[in-house]
Amino acid sequence: MIEGEERRTRRGAVTPRHRAYRGGGGAGAARPAGAEGHASADQDAGARLVAAALELFNRRGYAATTVREIVAAAGVTKPVLYYHFGSKEGIYNAILQRSLAEFTAALAALEAGEGTARQRIERLLGEVFDLLRQHEPVVRLVHAVFYGPAEGAPPFDFEAFHRVFSGAIRRLVAEGVAHGEFRAGPVDDMALVLQGVAAICMDLELADLPQRPGRQGLLRMLELVFAGIEEKRSEEEG
Repeated sequence: MIEGEERRTRRGAVTPRHRAYRGGGGAGAARPAGAEGHASADQDAGARLVAAALELFNRRGYAATTVREIVAAAGVTKPVLYYHFGSKEGIYNAILQRSLAEFTAALAALEAGEGTARQRIERLLGEVFDLLRQHEPVVRLVHAVFYGPAEGAPPFDFEAFHRVFSGAIRRLVAEGVAHGEFRAGPVDDMALVLQGVAAICMDLELADLPQRPGRQGLLRMLELVFAGIEEKRSEEEG
């Protein structure tokens, strides 16, 4: 353990010593002389490193994966990884930080979209299901580290993903109740049921079982939930 470094926990907050992804050479990032003309190559190398690290972290585990294996799989040299990410810990945190930022932005846009509370919930949960399928390696890494045995992975606030997800659903349910779209009732319970339906569909997708409901199955199950929580209207109101 590095002297003076706090003991790491896999669910702890990211500490300032973790370095951010510099693949695109963001504002203020130090770049070698002449690197301006190679931005595209830099980004490609960064993307290959991320893909290689994800595959190795999922197949071998974080602790067992070495920098040498990552750069070999990506077809680059160690200095390239150090330039983009600083270390193995840096690439691990960059993957998770970027994924959380993209997830947060996507859910904020969906929550703020047009339509009724029900329409936005259906759209949000459907899009989250699609995001899982598009970014399955990242989801598998999150599940493996968060639910699996501790193996020396750097700390990361994995529960932030849940807070973003559950917060968006709860706010939409509360809006539906406030506007009379959903019947009066415990908002937290309604939101948790909706999250639970989505979670089981996504878990079955990851497990690759024959009875996977898929996106359409998710929407069918949501129909059943909404049938229970939507405010019943009389024929005159309808």
